[in-house]
Amino acid sequence: MALTPGTRLGPYELVALIGAGGMGEVYRARDQRLGRDVAVKVLPAFFAADPDRLRRFEQEARAVAALNHPNILGVHDLGQQDGTPYMVCELLEGESLRAVLTRGPLSHRKTIDYAIQIAHGLAAAHSKDIAHRDLKPDNVFVTREGRVKILDFGLAKIVEGPRGRDSAFPTMTSDVPATGIGTVVGTVGYMSPEQVRGATVDLRTDIFSFGAVLYEMLTGVRAFQRDTTAETMTAILHDDPPENPPDGRPVPPALDRIVHHCLEKLPDQRFQSARDLAFDLESVTSLSGSGNLSAAKTRERKRRWYLMAAAAALVTLAALGGWFFSSTLRPAQYPRFHQVTYRRGTPGSARFTPDGTDIIYTAAWEGAEPELYTVPADGIGGHPLGISNARLLAVSARGEIAVAMDPNPMTQFLAPGNLGRTTGINAPKPEIENVQAAAFTPDGDALAIVRYEPSDLTCRVEYPIGKVLYRERLVDDLHFSPDGKYLAFITHTVPSDDRGNVVVLRTTGETVVTSKTYESAEGLAWSHSGDEVWFTSPLESGAIYAMTLSGKVREALAVPGRIYLWDIAPNGKLLVGQGVARRGIVVSSNDGTRVRDLSWLDYSFLRAISADGKTIVFEEEGSGSAHYTVFVRDVDGSPAVPIGQGYGLDISRDKKWALAEKITDSVNEIWLLPVGPGEPRRMSPPGLVPLIAARFFSDGKHIVYPAYEPGHQTRTWVQDVNGGAPRPISPEGIAGFNLSPDNQWLFVMQIAFGRPALLSMNDGKIREINGFQPNDRMRGWTSDNQLYISAAAMSSRNGIHVDKLNPFTGARTPWRDLAIAPVGGVIPDPPIFTPDGTTFGFDYRLRLADLYTVTGVR
Repeated sequence: MALTPGTRLGPYELVALIGAGGMGEVYRARDQRLGRDVAVKVLPAFFAADPDRLRRFEQEARAVAALNHPNILGVHDLGQQDGTPYMVCELLEGESLRAVLTRGPLSHRKTIDYAIQIAHGLAAAHSKDIAHRDLKPDNVFVTREGRVKILDFGLAKIVEGPRGRDSAFPTMTSDVPATGIGTVVGTVGYMSPEQVRGATVDLRTDIFSFGAVLYEMLTGVRAFQRDTTAETMTAILHDDPPENPPDGRPVPPALDRIVHHCLEKLPDQRFQSARDLAFDLESVTSLSGSGNLSAAKTRERKRRWYLMAAAAALVTLAALGGWFFSSTLRPAQYPRFHQVTYRRGTPGSARFTPDGTDIIYTAAWEGAEPELYTVPADGIGGHPLGISNARLLAVSARGEIAVAMDPNPMTQFLAPGNLGRTTGINAPKPEIENVQAAAFTPDGDALAIVRYEPSDLTCRVEYPIGKVLYRERLVDDLHFSPDGKYLAFITHTVPSDDRGNVVVLRTTGETVVTSKTYESAEGLAWSHSGDEVWFTSPLESGAIYAMTLSGKVREALAVPGRIYLWDIAPNGKLLVGQGVARRGIVVSSNDGTRVRDLSWLDYSFLRAISADGKTIVFEEEGSGSAHYTVFVRDVDGSPAVPIGQGYGLDISRDKKWALAEKITDSVNEIWLLPVGPGEPRRMSPPGLVPLIAARFFSDGKHIVYPAYEPGHQTRTWVQDVNGGAPRPISPEGIAGFNLSPDNQWLFVMQIAFGRPALLSMNDGKIREINGFQPNDRMRGWTSDNQLYISAAAMSSRNGIHVDKLNPFTGARTPWRDLAIAPVGGVIPDPPIFTPDGTTFGFDYRLRLADLYTVTGVR
């Protein structure tokens, strides 16, 4: 059932949406019987159909209701109406501990106060043999009066304490299915080591999580936070939290001892009960009151100062000695660069020939179409090989060349084509469709490929060809290790984004290592010894990184500007591209009478134009904006205004709100961002994974976006911006992207067939689009429900041809040819339009680079 203010669930009348939790939405409501305000937690309908989620929801209610403790959220009622399960809780006024910590670490006095209350709440749960299993700052609430409440027992479970079970708990019966060994539950960063391993847990798992929360309250930073989930889990298993807090404020020894006692890796070495933990914290309070805590701080500060001074002296002596011996015993070595190309444009992929004496590369010079060239490694320039409209993929030990013929540029980074092979004498013959990347085995006998699969919009690493080893939205830069035992490549969760991870697989399919996520990841090769994978992050830094098979990363080379690693020769010589990479925005308004470059920082990405053609939404993805920043800017050239983080998506007709997709470590989230005054609000609920697309209805009160639930295919969802859960409006396998101005039709992709269609917003039926060609790209709706179509993803590097297509009759009408200056290195992207066609805008990419060989890098 649709939930809006005024909806009644039993005797409770919903007043307003408060927020979304891990297992549902929470509303402020009025208890009509007792005349009091309460909080009502609702399990969404598409979760209620899942027996396991429903079980956990009811389990949480029964568990919390039976505890009845001042430091645990009180539960008043549990019910179900019209298939909608709900739980009624006490209404809290205040904020989560997570919100408190966004303002920095707490004072030691307040930390101890909150910690004691949390410990007492845990002790009450543990006395009933209930482990919370998801203790974190998000699940701790601080009321306006300073009372601490533990929330969200959705993952709670009856477990045995370290000495066995002491009491029964009649409201949580033994017929509830247990979480199996090997199942990982909890929140990464606060899990205990036994949770990370998926092993059996007892009550002491909460003690570890408590230690992580206590450390964060004291220091303002997370105890085990790393760049990726895998690295965070590894830190929990093997590392201690950082010793030196970023603010330089020392942790009192008594509290430091408690933190580390909680964070012992083995449960037997931690506090054995929450009551013991609370007792130790209360003892610290008494020490603080007598002044002993202050004295301990002073002694600890002096001791650390002496140790630091002594260490500094030793480091200085060691450095002087190392400098003296290194400078006298061996000469200094510096990398040496040899410039291979000097033309204006963009070299693409490049490889050494097997003996390292020659280079084969793809390039688009002076605005011309790309083609293949060859040049001696110590030479300059290059001679055409006579292979155009193709992209170099690999060169074998036998001198065979693999190329992607007729590549279809679906995004800036995804351009699959037909795999062809040649020795350079004859033209390549198409062999396999939709190949994004390829690598020859070291002996040249076989190929591994990355095949793009339109049916599920993923790239598949195949070796041997046909055997799938790995899947991701985009995979590129595929290389075999010199011994042929491993494959390395770069993955991107968004095919239009260069954020990525380096992955190493055994050729049998097991993952060896995955790097952290880099803001930019392009270019990879194996070291000539085969013990490291070298790669570049060209939009993030001018560095070449080297990663071992254990995941340890070092910086092998740093240079100004952007650098792309293409290959490493058997003698250790590098083949790189070095230059500039920027992205800009051009907007034509007033029916072409005014054209402005509205680029802002170094990598501007246009996402939407307001219906009146006066405002654009874009994000900055380059080095000038960490984690991507969403901006709005008027087309008159006024300064851009930042409104949030993530990918920009759309702007409402009244221009009061924008949509964005926030990038997170787990699941990206769709957010409603105020253009002016107002508070941002998360729209997509937990458990729903959105794609990078969302559109406002013309009334600005609803949004539509494609998303999927884990284990299911993508479908299209509609959501009320004022509250309520999203509801699916299409079958699985139908992803909606662009809504017509009259809200009657949605342009969708039929994923199984890899082709677009229209979804009727009235009856939910799918209608084929007449006249749509395989290489067409839909760029917007016209005011009379036709489609703006760019005749190909890249009509020409010097211009873009646009048609109007009537999707119901198939009638196609030429509309405009958008001319682009024929400048080498400038690559236009397809434009977007306002419905009346008087304003349009497009991105352009400026990539100017030259090829270099580099020697002397270790």
